Amino acid sequence: MNSALASLDASVLMQLMFLFGVPALLMWAESQLRIVATLSPVVLCYASGILVAHVPRVEFAAPLASGIIAASVLIAVPLLLFPANLRHWLGLARSTVVSFALAVAAVCISAVVVFLVLGQQLAAAADVSGMLTGLYTGGTPNMNAVALARGVDENTFILLNGADVILGSAYLLFLMTLAKPLLSRYFPAFRPAAGVAQTSQAAPVARAWWPGGAIAVLLSLLISALAAGLSWMLLGHFSEAALILGITTLAMLCTLSPRVRALSCSYETGQYLLLVFCITIGTQANIQHMLQAGSMVLLYSSCVLLFAVLLHFLSARVFGIDVDTVIITSTAAIYGPPFVGPIAKVLGNREVVMSGMTAGVLGLALGNYLGLAMASALSLGAGS
Repeated sequence: MNSALASLDASVLMQLMFLFGVPALLMWAESQLRIVATLSPVVLCYASGILVAHVPRVEFAAPLASGIIAASVLIAVPLLLFPANLRHWLGLARSTVVSFALAVAAVCISAVVVFLVLGQQLAAAADVSGMLTGLYTGGTPNMNAVALARGVDENTFILLNGADVILGSAYLLFLMTLAKPLLSRYFPAFRPAAGVAQTSQAAPVARAWWPGGAIAVLLSLLISALAAGLSWMLLGHFSEAALILGITTLAMLCTLSPRVRALSCSYETGQYLLLVFCITIGTQANIQHMLQAGSMVLLYSSCVLLFAVLLHFLSARVFGIDVDTVIITSTAAIYGPPFVGPIAKVLGNREVVMSGMTAGVLGLALGNYLGLAMASALSLGAGS
């Protein structure tokens, strides 16, 4: 009996070392090895989880994985939001605000239209539209949060992430190569907005995790506990959707404090937890199901992204938005803050960095609300 318990404990310990160790290794390797940076730690984490889970005699405990999946998302959301100064949003150039609003509206409209056209051909289409709404208005963290709140199965999430990798890579290549020359034919040139600060607020590259990172994690845990308590008090039961929305709202309120925004390594810690989420959910994937359902998910996602981008470009043209702002706000909505800097470099315009980063952070904050509202409304409309 004791030997069996010891074997079980050793197995759980090995699983924890793998699930938390590999993401840490990949985060370090991203700045050291070009292949890791090219393939992306996110993709490598998914692949690592799927690969190891299909090794003979290797079985990851489902309860342990479910706990890690939920906890990593709940703690990561506040950590990613803490560095944001959302009050600066209203001080940005009018064109940035309008263009980003158009990008968000385009994603919402696209998700509804594609659901109406293709929804009957895809299981859980309402949830997929909600996840894509969160993804293309803020980024992967929003897709994770919506999936958790809606109870989406791991295989569907893996399929959607695979589609995002393919489509995201293709659109990113377009943004880095053809976007500026092509769109410059139809959009006016960029002109700096008068009276708006254009300096980047990027934090120093080298920062110690302790104590700022530890304080940020503790604050995130406190927010999660408060949101859970509020969900129970207001609804009389535990609701994952209410929990996600509560955490997002409380985290946004915390960003009003300069001390919270100044906490070191908050964003980096959130990114690490997202990698833990990715590798853990990869261990729960079913390759056979993925191969059967993958093509439809890819088609559905392609239609949502393509229609959203076209609608954003067309509406921005009507409003007379300049070419650099259109490109940077599209980047902020679809990829989030991390890709704003590289695209601004391609554009040769450092002045759009701050506005693009702020737009990306705002999308990160809005994505959970929009994604959950979309999934709930479509499910209600479809009678499911």
